[in-house]
Amino acid sequence: RYLENEDDIIFVQEFYDGNEVSAKKYFEKNGYKVFHNLNKILKSHVVAITLEKSLLWKVINPEEETEFQNKFIEMELKLKEKSLKIVSFHNTDKKIEGRMNKEFDQGDKDIILGDFNNTEWVNDLHNNPSDKYRDLVTNDMITYKPAQTSIDRIFIKNKNEYENKIIFNGVIDTYMSDHNFLTFSLNI
Repeated sequence: RYLENEDDIIFVQEFYDGNEVSAKKYFEKNGYKVFHNLNKILKSHVVAITLEKSLLWKVINPEEETEFQNKFIEMELKLKEKSLKIVSFHNTDKKIEGRMNKEFDQGDKDIILGDFNNTEWVNDLHNNPSDKYRDLVTNDMITYKPAQTSIDRIFIKNKNEYENKIIFNGVIDTYMSDHNFLTFSLNI
């Protein structure tokens, strides 16, 4: 339903190819492509999913090997004269949080999104925004159901060509996960 056009993309945190169900094979058998770092999908992997026919999206491979490459993915949509860079991640420790803080400081990604898993960090980013990014999600939105918190976020780079073209579609309740979906539209 959310992948209709060749430039549509979904980011999933905690994607897992378990022994009982091979999620990657299921998606690929049904016309989708699953992007990920590393050769094998590990438990709690972060992936991007597009239509199989999409040739526009490419993985930006990490410059250096790290022990947590399954915890983030960087994707780039290359068009004739434009590109859109998105990084998605799943925060599970200080090393990943440190890497994402570098992304916020560098400011070279158009969108930073993911499961921040740390309400104090999210509140700090939201309440003391940098001059580089703004948060689309508010603290009263429920993105993680068990704790009734908003630990999943979408940060948009300020002062770029996409800033005023992004429409936040809101939080969509799902019964497939303990997290709800966050959706936005961007017409390039």
